[in-house]
Amino acid sequence: MLVQEKNEKILFQITEDGSGELKPYNSSSRLLKKDSVYVLLDNTLKKIFLWIGQSADVRSRFIASTAAQELRNTTGLTYRVITIDQGGESREFIKALSPMTVPGALERIL
Repeated sequence: MLVQEKNEKILFQITEDGSGELKPYNSSSRLLKKDSVYVLLDNTLKKIFLWIGQSADVRSRFIASTAAQELRNTTGLTYRVITIDQGGESREFIKALSPMTVPGALERIL
């Protein structure tokens, strides 16, 4: 996993093979999948957002939580991990994610 320059944001998706690896999420779609879990690293805010889709399985949630903590250990302990369930997105998360990929329900808001 590569951590980008300090002024950048990067969106990761948890790999589906169960390895717990974060891979950059590059999709032509502007939607996050409700059965997946994503990690947004925002170096400007020094926050790591863990977004959990409403249909994500328990194993994916656990793996993502562990991966987010490992990312925090890599980037620095001054970073905060914030868990967000689908439908409970804060304005800060929406702003951090924009103009990147956004959850389907939020696409109409932005």
